[in-house]
Amino acid sequence: MMQIMHGVAVNSGLHIGTAKIINPKSYNITHKYISEGQISEEETRFELALHHIEQDILNYLNSSDINESDKDIFRTHMLILQDPDINIRVINGIRDKLYSAAQAVYSTYEEIAKQFQDLENEFFALRVTDYKDIGNRLIAQLLDEVTADVIESDADIVYLMREITPSMVTRLGKNGIKAYCAEKGSLNSHCSILTRALNIVAIVSLPSVMTTVRDGDLLVIDGFDGILTINPDSRTLDYYHQLQNKYISKQAELSLQRDLNSETISGRKIDVRANIELPEELDAIVELGCDGIGLFRTEFLYLNRDKLPSEEEQTEIYRDLLSKMAPQPVTIRTFDLGGDKLSHLLNVGKEDNPNLGNRGIRFSLAHPELFRTQIRAILKASVAGSAKIMFPMVIDAADFIAAKSIVFECMQQFEMDEVAYDHEIPLGVMIEIPSAALCSADLAEVADFFSIGTNDLVQYTLAVDRNNDAVSKYYVQHHPAVLSLIRQTLSNAKAENIPVSICGEMASMPEYIPLFCGMGMRELSVNPNRYFQVKAIIRKCDEKLDEMVQNFDFSSSLKAVEKLIFQDMKAYYDF
Repeated sequence: MMQIMHGVAVNSGLHIGTAKIINPKSYNITHKYISEGQISEEETRFELALHHIEQDILNYLNSSDINESDKDIFRTHMLILQDPDINIRVINGIRDKLYSAAQAVYSTYEEIAKQFQDLENEFFALRVTDYKDIGNRLIAQLLDEVTADVIESDADIVYLMREITPSMVTRLGKNGIKAYCAEKGSLNSHCSILTRALNIVAIVSLPSVMTTVRDGDLLVIDGFDGILTINPDSRTLDYYHQLQNKYISKQAELSLQRDLNSETISGRKIDVRANIELPEELDAIVELGCDGIGLFRTEFLYLNRDKLPSEEEQTEIYRDLLSKMAPQPVTIRTFDLGGDKLSHLLNVGKEDNPNLGNRGIRFSLAHPELFRTQIRAILKASVAGSAKIMFPMVIDAADFIAAKSIVFECMQQFEMDEVAYDHEIPLGVMIEIPSAALCSADLAEVADFFSIGTNDLVQYTLAVDRNNDAVSKYYVQHHPAVLSLIRQTLSNAKAENIPVSICGEMASMPEYIPLFCGMGMRELSVNPNRYFQVKAIIRKCDEKLDEMVQNFDFSSSLKAVEKLIFQDMKAYYDF
């Protein structure tokens, strides 16, 4: 019988294959105490196991063609192996408690995992898997057991497991596996980052998937919507086969847009740029031939790590990005994080509502040294290409001016120190709070550009959490209130002759692209996998569309807006 489960899509795509379950590895660790005469022998066995796993990781780092960002994950594993505090705890377990080496490792790493799980901190919760991975590898080495299940090189297999580890992700990738599912996991874990880098379709956070699915079941992994279909009926299977074939054909067809200009039928050029979250996405974006990067999110620099990124490390990442995209512009958004994501690195208090708390530019201004480090890095790298700096969570002109003053302080210091930087680097605002849209006339007088972040703008305008299923029906992106704020922002920017782009999810959704073109938008920043589709829609837009949108009253009812988008403009995007 067909069953459907919903989880978190880690990497987009569609895959149909046969289930293969990997049960959690259990090790037969004896709880029999060793004698004092065996202490030295067990210590030596532990040290040899450490050396063996270290060598495995070094061999992987030296031979794998995986990029530097992903190698950092395994360098983190090396740091765990070499952590003196952890190793002393293991040695003390052998000496003081007369544990065998395997039992001492098991006890120590289980205690660390439990400590992390008990902390209300996302960073530590994500790190549990890394510690478990290292602990299991050490135990397997000490017990002289196979470290993991055999992975078959069969692209039709979909592996299922309770919790995946970074080393397992790399093994799946090396063996050509195209998809996996897991009961546990999150979008931003090390495993998920590796999964995207290796382009494996995956869904995680699927409670009870291990007891629901059996070996040999036919599975459909919908990595677009996070849907797992188990033993689909013939109708559903036909639907997904058609969808898969259509997706492949459509991508091939849309790729023909690469060398065509992104302009309307009337000849109006609309720049189509890409959103990027991680450096490993860069090569694929360069291949697209897009008009630059409209949003480079820098949060990854601060997540899943034990220390703050240095100025030098950031400079190198920004410089590489800018040089590869040159001469196209790259808009770098300063980090949009709050204390809830950085409490493991900074001494900040817990907030009851982080989304409405000290995050974005507020957090940057409250921690100026952290902010200056990032600004200095961007300025240093700016000579390598065409950089733009954008501030998130700005509520009005005062916020922007405060951030701008810190940038100018860094510039003045560079002048004194004779450090090269782009003296004309544009400074812009992310319009994602209703107050910023309402104050956009004042902001347009002091900012060099706007970028409208529709995700948060919708959420804050309608007071609805977009991740809460209970209120999802209220998350209406095309609500007249939202569109009125967008139009007001665009009008005020036009009055001051500064550019405006849309960089939220709406810019990548086909039904909204004709609307933005008709509003007079000249820049869209989209998800890379939607680039060619967006370009094709733009090339269908004409003067009739412009007139239709410009004459529309956006203060009218939601019903009227939906008629405009889903009926009157449908021919422009439904093809």
